[in-house]
Amino acid sequence: MPKKFLKIILPIVVAGYVLFCLSVYVCPQWFFYHPTSSRADLSKAFSADFPAKEVEYTSADGTKLYGWFVKPAAGQKIVVFFHGNAYNIESFYHKLIPFVRSGYGVFIGEYRGFGGINGKLGQDNLAADAVAAVDYLSALGWQNTDLILYGMSLGSYMAVNTAFERGRVEPFGALILEVPFDSVLNVVKQRFWPVFPFELLVRDHYDNMPKLAQLRLPVLIMGAENDDVVPVERAKTLFEAATEPKRIIIYSGAGHSNLYDSRNYQDILDWLKDNEKTE
Repeated sequence: MPKKFLKIILPIVVAGYVLFCLSVYVCPQWFFYHPTSSRADLSKAFSADFPAKEVEYTSADGTKLYGWFVKPAAGQKIVVFFHGNAYNIESFYHKLIPFVRSGYGVFIGEYRGFGGINGKLGQDNLAADAVAAVDYLSALGWQNTDLILYGMSLGSYMAVNTAFERGRVEPFGALILEVPFDSVLNVVKQRFWPVFPFELLVRDHYDNMPKLAQLRLPVLIMGAENDDVVPVERAKTLFEAATEPKRIIIYSGAGHSNLYDSRNYQDILDWLKDNEKTE
């Protein structure tokens, strides 16, 4: 390769490398979050047989949040759903309709930075907003054992962290993790070239492993064999950290966002019959 060409191309490559590294570190929201900025439309959900009521509550720092709540039938529990890094709650309520039809209550809360709620995206803020959803239900009189925490993708951290922060004295009814990961850092390291120092660049690790290992409640983990967002190995590694009783289901041929098409909700309902924690 001619030296003249190297003198031209090498500075461009180095500059691009440095610019990418700085962007990941300074502006992680460009890479890790893809929110829908408009407010979720409850009327669409209601017309699709999701009979929820919109409720408002407040995060620990005063940020005003909202969520959709369907009360349970007598004697039934509430499935509290935490969505991932994209869209808003309007894109996920359909996953919960089978639970409503089975008599479960459902609560799906929104985070700041999503669904028309102002605020900075980041691990601490999103985790606090997830905890606030459970605190809202607790203030209404529901006990931890009445609540089943269900996290999808990035929401797996919100579910695990909430179980850890609010379940130290009284564990929750169960924990369901759909296409989860052991940590975001490990996902990034597996999916991208190792030439980048991601240990230094990725500030929010969303590390599920140490917290999950300390939980004492039934855990169901669901992975997708053809997941091109969170490699299924990350779910398998996370499963190893969970304590009994636990179960993992890997859906053959499924991708990151379509476990519903594989009727994973029926597997959840069947599993809950035998594994809900009652005391």
